[in-house]
Amino acid sequence: MLLLSRKDNDVFLGFSHHDIGKNFGDHLYKELNSAGIRTLRDDGGIYAGQKSDIKKAIRESRISVVVFSKGYASSTKCLDQLVHIMDSRNKTGLLVLPVFYNVDPSEVSEQKGLFEEAFAKHEKIFHKEMARVESWRAALKEAAGLAGMVLQQDRYTSN
Repeated sequence: MLLLSRKDNDVFLGFSHHDIGKNFGDHLYKELNSAGIRTLRDDGGIYAGQKSDIKKAIRESRISVVVFSKGYASSTKCLDQLVHIMDSRNKTGLLVLPVFYNVDPSEVSEQKGLFEEAFAKHEKIFHKEMARVESWRAALKEAAGLAGMVLQQDRYTSN
């Protein structure tokens, strides 16, 4: 019998608040909690500016649902969280479920389209921190390779 360590949270939900926060992200958060699934997110409130608390919330979760959207890669905050999520997956077995919201998984894994544009800007801004930029790239590629859900407008599919 497999014994799982006790986790305080069922789900850590990661998404770009600037991009989808007031629609899909907020609705998903509300619905998960309404269904009795204890869900935490970095909403600019509870965890605002407290990276250690975000890392703790991720570490104390059973699952992380990461919603990739068109503006996801523009957010260094989202990218830093993703690196920690993928690190937790590799170290502690955190289950990571990607959702591709109006983006193709290949755009995420290969950093094409808006992801490519975002990284061009990141490389200019963080030219002295290229290891950080490369960690973002690696985390995106790894996460995009996981089984997840593709949501294109009103169509839902699995990848």
